[in-house]
Amino acid sequence: MNTPTTTESILSVLLPTTINLYFSITDVKEHKHHINIRLEELPELLPKDLSGVSSIVLDGFCNPIELQTFPLKGKPVYLKLYRRRWKQSGNNKQHYSNNYDLHPDGVKATYDFASFLKEEPGQLFR
Repeated sequence: MNTPTTTESILSVLLPTTINLYFSITDVKEHKHHINIRLEELPELLPKDLSGVSSIVLDGFCNPIELQTFPLKGKPVYLKLYRRRWKQSGNNKQHYSNNYDLHPDGVKATYDFASFLKEEPGQLFR
């Protein structure tokens, strides 16, 4: 039986479930007026378009998605989400990446935080 570590348990409380499923924290920086959390997509999450394709290589990351979430220690928290970019070895023209439904359209905040700001808890944007 796999029991979550203390860190994983804390993260499951702090971050939205969707983000916990697809990303892992690689860096946390606390600044004077805000906190930045860098998350990278899990390397085993290959895009569906590449299933069954051999010789797949990592080709860096897509531009990050920055979302605001609930504050910690009285400071705004910004999640910087980096999705991996893949390609078939020897093919430099086409890249593949996963797309996730991480925030409401037109809002740069997590679903839960956006709902909170709209004062509609329980009424998610989805």
